[in-house]
Amino acid sequence: MRKLNTVKPLGGKKIKLRSSFVLIHLIIIISYGFGEVPDSALSNGQRLFMDNKPEDAITWLELALGEDSGNNKIYNYLGIAYEQIGEYRKAIDTYNRGLSYAGDLKSIFFTNIANNLGLLGDYDSAIDFYTQAMELGYNGDALRNRAGEYLRKQLYDKALADYKLYIEVEVSPYQSDEIKRVINLLEHKLDEIAVQKIEEERKRLEEEARQRDLLNQVLNSLSSAGDETTNLSARTEDVEDYNGDFDIVD
Repeated sequence: MRKLNTVKPLGGKKIKLRSSFVLIHLIIIISYGFGEVPDSALSNGQRLFMDNKPEDAITWLELALGEDSGNNKIYNYLGIAYEQIGEYRKAIDTYNRGLSYAGDLKSIFFTNIANNLGLLGDYDSAIDFYTQAMELGYNGDALRNRAGEYLRKQLYDKALADYKLYIEVEVSPYQSDEIKRVINLLEHKLDEIAVQKIEEERKRLEEEARQRDLLNQVLNSLSSAGDETTNLSARTEDVEDYNGDFDIVD
């Protein structure tokens, strides 16, 4: 089975599913008419999927779901096929339809939903679904891909923690050399951020001290002005209370 984060949409002309359904039913009818026993819709879908023909596979897999709507493997094949042709919302819808029947594939379904949400640019929701997948038990794909979304959102400490755990726990880490380089870069980045924060805090404290000194200077200035006003008032009162005699010359 493909790695959940490595499949790229395949090229080729798209077919109309509605017409393809009609054609498939005709093939089945003709096959029975000649006494042949056709392959099941699921086996045809699986074969086309493995042959990297996702558009053709989708037609058969949708037909297979009509025959067996409780088969979790059909939802998984179908969801991946939709992802391969770039129909990310249909892939998400397929996995959501299959959650009730997911069983032991539920963690994979959550992971695949998250992958497609990431492809749609909904990174916060993708992180939520990766986390739900992890809550069901260790899931290396979910852990590694969640680290990637944290990195995309510049949540470097969380990305570093996920990548370190992945390398530590995973038996055969996917892209281990690349991830180790990312871990090294993240550690340096976090060191730089820590130094930057220390410098910013130093500047903040210096500015607070400067503002405090300036305020004290203003307060001292106001206090000095108050003393001068008091002295002036006292001298004025002395003049007003003078009771000496004055000679008035005509």
